[in-house]
Amino acid sequence: MKTIAAVILLACSALCQDKAAISAAEAACGPRDMQFEVTDESSHPTQVPENGKAVIYVVHEAYGTTRLGVDGKWIGALKGLRTYFSASIDPGEHHICAILHQSVWSHVSLHVLKAEPGETYYFVAHVVGTFDTSWFYLRQVDSDEGKWLIAGAKFNASRPN
Repeated sequence: MKTIAAVILLACSALCQDKAAISAAEAACGPRDMQFEVTDESSHPTQVPENGKAVIYVVHEAYGTTRLGVDGKWIGALKGLRTYFSASIDPGEHHICAILHQSVWSHVSLHVLKAEPGETYYFVAHVVGTFDTSWFYLRQVDSDEGKWLIAGAKFNASRPN
């Protein structure tokens, strides 16, 4: 009886999803079918903001591959535990998307950032929970924690396939 109730509950929750709302929320992401080739680099670059721009760093603290998008365009990907990359962005409000792909599932995390010229912003992409119940988050951290995380991470370079 418990199994039947669980199946009914899961079926109802799947039918109740608002596909239009999900699509609007994921507008910060890029096209779902775009894939990246990700490589570890021996260099450990630190990027400073170009004149009039801002920089975001993303540190990957999860297993699997995470694609990152800003305002509907993919900007890169990270693969493996304790990797990072950075990107230059224009000032203003940006909608950031991170999608973690693991062997059998994927999770989306979204974040809004109001970028100021000359500033650097740090994010960590991580999973919280257990094997049965887990959540994926893209969380902004302060510059002290961000610099510390980058110091212990490998740089990933990525390019679209």
